[in-house]
Amino acid sequence: MSDPTPEGVAEGGRLLLAEPAPGVVQLTISNPAKRGALDEPLLNALVETLTAIDARCVLLTGEGRSFCAGYDIGALSSDGYDDSDGHPFQSALAAVADYPYPVVAALNGYAIGGGLELAITCDLRIAAAGVQFGMPPAKLGVVYNHGGINRFVTAIGAARTRELFLTGRRVEAETAERWGLVNEVVPADELPTAALALAVEIAANAPLSLRGNKAAIAAVSAAAGALDDATAAALDRSRREAFLSDDLREGLAAFAEKRPPVWRGR
Repeated sequence: MSDPTPEGVAEGGRLLLAEPAPGVVQLTISNPAKRGALDEPLLNALVETLTAIDARCVLLTGEGRSFCAGYDIGALSSDGYDDSDGHPFQSALAAVADYPYPVVAALNGYAIGGGLELAITCDLRIAAAGVQFGMPPAKLGVVYNHGGINRFVTAIGAARTRELFLTGRRVEAETAERWGLVNEVVPADELPTAALALAVEIAANAPLSLRGNKAAIAAVSAAAGALDDATAAALDRSRREAFLSDDLREGLAAFAEKRPPVWRGR
């Protein structure tokens, strides 16, 4: 198969596609100018590709020293930013979650913010030793999407999710494995081989079982994290207020200027 990225998006990210083994498709996030950040071309390519392929296992990885630096932070500075249902970021996560067969994240480099949510949306995660993970919303003035937070609570529990989101600290792969954030850690030079071996093992299993068990696990997990409409709406209002706040603009400016932010609480 050829690179599925549409023509005319050379300045943005690309999604590189390969078939390293029967039944396995490898997708590589390529956006070297922005350390693998998820811009709209990349997000759209993820949706289009996962809709078109029919692999028994998808291996998702990054290029160079990063898996994914998160959602392209430039979009957060827009007063019109809204990543609710239908936004390219949410559509890409849904495409990964809804892909009928297992998706394995091979975490070759750091995964931050939306990049870490992309990884945790995958069914399994294998990481290179020493790789760091982090959730920086508290350092930027962002209230995170409650659906995204539920993915973390489901994977690592409420206590570790609080630690990840409320401190904004980065954790290394070895700690992430203890938390259950990743399934396995291997030496960096062994990651490509180990990740492919895992994908090949999965792809060799019964397709009806792979599809049925993935769907059952997703349904049970979703039921445990269900919110009533009023609660979900209240959380969405809080999130929207944060995106329109002075603090968000200050957080983004401080990040760009590499200085401590001065919060005003409004």
